[in-house]
Amino acid sequence: MEVEEKRIENQHRFAKHLGESVDGVLAAAKWLNGRGYSVTMNPSTLAKNHAERMEHIDGGDLFINMRIEVKTLGINFTSNKDWKFGDKFIVCAKHSFDIAKPKPYAYIIQSADLKYMAVVAASTSNEWYVEKRTDSRYVDYTQDFYLCSIDLVKFFKV
Repeated sequence: MEVEEKRIENQHRFAKHLGESVDGVLAAAKWLNGRGYSVTMNPSTLAKNHAERMEHIDGGDLFINMRIEVKTLGINFTSNKDWKFGDKFIVCAKHSFDIAKPKPYAYIIQSADLKYMAVVAASTSNEWYVEKRTDSRYVDYTQDFYLCSIDLVKFFKV
């Protein structure tokens, strides 16, 4: 088989495989969507020939938007060194994480001056613990919160 014949044969095989993969990509998108994720599916185009193939790379089958929760504290901070709360970091109200669909990817807590942020990844949730605390935003209201060690928090200058 000549080189050009092999390229043509491989192009036909690739087209067949690409067509067969659509149902799998759609099934994965449906599965992710059913778990609360917004899903974007990239277009999938087929080159007319081997020479044009690099112009038709899809850059990935699916993309999902990741949920990020953002809060702003009423105080300024720059790092764990001036963190007013010692080694404790309040992640969120327990119920808000427990019922979240999809679960947040991360929590961003901003300094009051919006110059710094503290970020804790939800992937660390197995290291969080629960404390009942008074929620100062409300009158005589306590609830369970997830907290974590300040060691799990990354600080960034904005």
